[in-house]
Amino acid sequence: MFRISTNHISEGMVVGRNITDVNGRVLLTAGQVLNSRYIQRLRAFNIKYIYIQDDLDIIEPVPVVRPTTISKATASFKRCYDQCLKTGKVNVQTVQSQVDNIIKDLMSNNDIMFGMAEVKEYDNYTYEHSVNVCILSLVLGISQDYSKLRLQALGIGSMLHDIGKIKIPLEIINKPSALTYEEFIEVKKHPLTGYNIATESNDLPRGAAQAILQHHEHIDGRGYPRGIDYTDIHEYGLIVAVADVFDALITDRPYRRAFSNYEAIQMIQQKTGTHLSKRFVDALLRHVNLYPPGTVMVLSNEDMALVTQENPADKNRPQLKLMFDANGKAYEMDNVMDLAEHKDISITKVLGTEEAESNLAKFLQIHKSG
Repeated sequence: MFRISTNHISEGMVVGRNITDVNGRVLLTAGQVLNSRYIQRLRAFNIKYIYIQDDLDIIEPVPVVRPTTISKATASFKRCYDQCLKTGKVNVQTVQSQVDNIIKDLMSNNDIMFGMAEVKEYDNYTYEHSVNVCILSLVLGISQDYSKLRLQALGIGSMLHDIGKIKIPLEIINKPSALTYEEFIEVKKHPLTGYNIATESNDLPRGAAQAILQHHEHIDGRGYPRGIDYTDIHEYGLIVAVADVFDALITDRPYRRAFSNYEAIQMIQQKTGTHLSKRFVDALLRHVNLYPPGTVMVLSNEDMALVTQENPADKNRPQLKLMFDANGKAYEMDNVMDLAEHKDISITKVLGTEEAESNLAKFLQIHKSG
């Protein structure tokens, strides 16, 4: 099963997961075969992507946090966020309860590696992003051997890092194009607004407050809201900054598709030393799989291949299914390669999400018609 843009779906593909509209109504159920009417309906409802069943033998890695834990944390944070909209106050104890559940899952995982991002629903972006930034931040905290108390403070601060956005008009937050100067000035207020809201609670750990206030500061002093540099930024602020940027890059937004892990890490490395802390970018690199299952790449022999499974012995040389040769001819479906056993072959290019999905759809269509 893999995710594909509705721009690339075709008749005969089989739905892998239930497809719902923004109100949660089921449009198509898992197992239904796509036809022209269904495809038109999906596009009419502005469904951007779906999961489809396939014969690609993709083995998805075990998630670092259980889906049920993430679902409960997201629902709980949404209630917390909505309550804050009404009262102007946050329930820190509720947030800490969800943070504790996430910490428990992470601490029971011996090998924390982030693979392909899950699809995030557009209307739930704020809540899902907050939970994901919390998870990423906690992984970085664990990599630094933080105590349970420090992890709790970091987790609370990272989950609440964008709480100040309750004061920003939705038309600005969800704008599908570039912000005007005036709109960006409004957005830049959210760290201080969030800090002021959160610090009204006596339960908020001090370090958590700094994570909220400082997650948009840059180590060269060119960030906001105060324009302080590395020497004055709290460690939690440095961590949440890295987690915030990474999750934003690997998430679909109204104005662009999500970037792959590989693309996101390349962009983050360009920000290292000016915007982001090298210490925590390096920590992130140790826990992100650059080539998770579902990645499409071009090899040094000019073959195009799909990553089907992580290689425990070498995460940078995964197991592959060969798709097309140098002349564009499709390989048989069962033509596989363990890149770890072919040291003479290297990865020369990782395809972006649009190009990868287009080639996967083409490969599946060839074998369907053949």
